[in-house]
Amino acid sequence: MTTQNTKTAMFDIQSLLNPKGGQDLIKSMASMNQRMTAIFIEAGTRSVEIVSNTAKEALSNLGEATQVLENPADYAKVYSKFAQKQMDLMTHTAQDVGEVTQKAGTETKELASEAGEEMSEKVAANAKEVTDKITSASEEMSDKVAANAKEATDKITSAAKDATDKATADKAGSASKKSS
Repeated sequence: MTTQNTKTAMFDIQSLLNPKGGQDLIKSMASMNQRMTAIFIEAGTRSVEIVSNTAKEALSNLGEATQVLENPADYAKVYSKFAQKQMDLMTHTAQDVGEVTQKAGTETKELASEAGEEMSEKVAANAKEVTDKITSASEEMSDKVAANAKEATDKITSAAKDATDKATADKAGSASKKSS
């Protein structure tokens, strides 16, 4: 019967694992992180543009509101108009930033869902591959054990037959010597 040393057993176990499967999983995670970062950068860039334009418009509105006027009663109208413009500007800015945030949230959710499905598929494929290898190795080991057991049984049977034949021959030889 053959024996397997520890080093050979370790190589057999390592051969069951698929390092490419692990690398694929890491690459998928890195790709997802890259795409997620792109979503955040785009949303951040767009939000900064919106806020920058808002600040420019607010300063322009302030410039208009601080003009020197001939009639003191006109100041009330200008300040009222300035307040209304600022309210409209803030409402518009909040809507624009909300749309950017909502878009980023939707894209992030879709990406996370897609990544979850992709990773699940890869993990399942790797698990199937390892299971197939283990099954194949188990079947091969079973065949080897059965072959070794048959070989050992054949040797024992042969040795027992040889011992029986020798004992019979020895008995016959003893009986012939006694009769002579």
